[in-house]
Amino acid sequence: MSEASLQEIVDGLSVQLGRPVLVDDGELRPLAYSTQFGELDPLRTASILGRAAPDWARTVLFGHGIRSAVEPVHIPPDAANQMEARLCIPIVRGTRRLGYLWLLEDKPVADAELELARVSAADAATILQTEADTQLDRRRREQELFAGLLAGDPAAAAQLEADRYLPQRPLVVCAGEIEDLRIPAKHALFGPGAAIIPAQLVDALSGPVGVGDAIDDLGDAPRSHRHARAALAVALADGAVSRWDDLRAQRLLSALPPSALGDLPEGVRVLLENEQLSHTLETYLDLAGDVKRTAAELWLHRTSLYYRLRRIEEIAGVDLNRGEDRLLCHVALRLARNA
Repeated sequence: MSEASLQEIVDGLSVQLGRPVLVDDGELRPLAYSTQFGELDPLRTASILGRAAPDWARTVLFGHGIRSAVEPVHIPPDAANQMEARLCIPIVRGTRRLGYLWLLEDKPVADAELELARVSAADAATILQTEADTQLDRRRREQELFAGLLAGDPAAAAQLEADRYLPQRPLVVCAGEIEDLRIPAKHALFGPGAAIIPAQLVDALSGPVGVGDAIDDLGDAPRSHRHARAALAVALADGAVSRWDDLRAQRLLSALPPSALGDLPEGVRVLLENEQLSHTLETYLDLAGDVKRTAAELWLHRTSLYYRLRRIEEIAGVDLNRGEDRLLCHVALRLARNA
């Protein structure tokens, strides 16, 4: 059956009952809806115009247990939100919850009407089951293409272009878990710990997420993904969104192999185990070796700071007056932070 058949079910039931009928998916996104009888229900209007039920409505409706219900659920009116009473008939097939059929109750639903609605819900379940299976197959194919794209497979990039995926450019690859970002189908791809989205939507992200550089050619996705993973290391430390374009020394540090931390001189590695001295050294280096500012930042007397700096040199086997040793220590501290 086609998608139009679902609309036919809704329209047919609406005519039989003389009342509005709506079918939502499992997340309360409208799939088909009839013409309105009487005054327009504000919730119904908001759902149709916004392509999803408002957050307050989700809270109210799910609060009545419709997510686990297998029998019709009467939802009382909510005067505060101008929500009319409605009857929810779960659309279930086996153990799979496929959506909900809604009847507005300006007058109570009679038993005969309820029976007609049950039949329509069963017919809708057949259609939605087929569509759900199709979407699952499509999702699996998208996952395969996305994995190939990030692996640098030119065939995956070519197939995505041929299928008209990701039409908005530029794009960015993101690393991390992206939640609650509503994007139309084919305008983004999501995989385990990664996604590729239009660059214009980056401001809608919440951390920790790393964002790679913007690309116009899908063939450049592996590079943007590598940069996104580098930015993610910073994002995980800060709990925010971190962009490759904003990184400085971290760009170079991200190119070092995982073994780099173990390749540091033994004395430096021993020093990194001392939290107090490591923090003192990092503050001192971040402030370009300015003793006065470092002492103020750490709330230390200068004599105490000089003592700590001498201990650092003794343990790490370095001379903080030498630029090369300062560089070594700074790199070691950043590597340890990202480990």
